[in-house]
Amino acid sequence: MKGNKFDLKNEQYNYLLIMTAFKNVANLLLTLGAMTGLSYGSFRFCNWYGCDGWLSFLRSDLICNACVDAAYHLKNYQISLYGSVFTLLSYHLSSLISKASSPSDTYIFEEYELGKKSPRSLKLK
Repeated sequence: MKGNKFDLKNEQYNYLLIMTAFKNVANLLLTLGAMTGLSYGSFRFCNWYGCDGWLSFLRSDLICNACVDAAYHLKNYQISLYGSVFTLLSYHLSSLISKASSPSDTYIFEEYELGKKSPRSLKLK
């Protein structure tokens, strides 16, 4: 029976799951892209300003001092973002593996012709 309210709710649920996954990926890519852009922009600005010599190492220029501090804070934030991405991916991978390895009531070969004629039968628990 097509078109009943349960089919509609199931389709809406599947749509929400897909959109949630898409939003998560879009937010992740946007965040990583913004951080990469900020890091690259600050690197290019600091090189353009000349903060790659001994004067910046001795912290005698305030702008070069700010460049060094910004690079340090961006590095720490990027490391925490990469750790979060790795944690998120490993969580989704482990949940996918646990869903795939969940026990079922049928054998894999039971749906095939050879499985139907097999001498082994399914023992329900």
